[in-house]
Amino acid sequence: MNAGDIASTEQSRGAELEAAGGLRVPQLFSDLPEAVIVADHARRISWVNPAFERLFGYALSDVRGRTTEFLYASHESYLEKGRAHFSAVPSASDHSYEVTYRRRNTETFLSQTTGGPIRGADGAPVGYLAVIKDISQTRLFETLLRVLFDITTNQALSRDEKVHEILKLGCERFQTMSAIISCVQGQTYTVSYCYSHEAPVEPGTRFELGETYCAQTLTGEGPVAYHRASQSGIASHPCYNMFLLETYIGVPLIVDGHVFGTLNFTSPEARAPFEPMDLELIKLFAAWVSQQLSIDAALSAAKLR
Repeated sequence: MNAGDIASTEQSRGAELEAAGGLRVPQLFSDLPEAVIVADHARRISWVNPAFERLFGYALSDVRGRTTEFLYASHESYLEKGRAHFSAVPSASDHSYEVTYRRRNTETFLSQTTGGPIRGADGAPVGYLAVIKDISQTRLFETLLRVLFDITTNQALSRDEKVHEILKLGCERFQTMSAIISCVQGQTYTVSYCYSHEAPVEPGTRFELGETYCAQTLTGEGPVAYHRASQSGIASHPCYNMFLLETYIGVPLIVDGHVFGTLNFTSPEARAPFEPMDLELIKLFAAWVSQQLSIDAALSAAKLR
């Protein structure tokens, strides 16, 4: 095959891909919640759907004509996935796999990707299609579940040590300096446990409930979160005036069917806005803390018998 024949073949395949990418593929995939990429035989991007633009931060005009290499977290991963899934003869039989990508803002995320060749009438690849779902938060949730399970089932740790490790883990996740488990009786807020990077509050320390952000938390049915309190509706709250806490995420603690108090994580530094997954995660932390407090209450009751 001479150079003219090769050029003619590539033009023909390009026309087939353009027909697919410009008509049928966008109509089919445009409204999918997962990101979709259509690329030509050289892995140059031809079309992306709106979900791709939201996930990666690029508009179609930013990426059209570029190879997909810049989307991968590493050059090696780009080459490996190309050999396995985006070649004339893919080496992988399963075209659903996990791979790490990079967003426009340089953040990386783990994905579940399903991709492979779009074949022309002669069976040869005219291009490639990939459907991408961000699974980083799901994987994080699964990892935290395993860590929490390991902590609570570790027979080498005392009850207080388990609670300490759970609070420490929460601070790492929520990017906060301190964590408190409070017991609330009437209008009295008593610190039961505290973990802090700097100055922990001594257990037994009491505050007026109205002087804490937790007063609001206890009036709701779920988590309450502020990532920049000074620019929120609680900027005039007594707690902000007293402690200048910019970041707060808290949730009621239910022990044996009754409101015990709150679990909250705080920091004087502002942070990025909390995500919906964070609100789910603090409920998970609260469930594990409640379990420990319930066990503690049962053991205390048994000793009194």
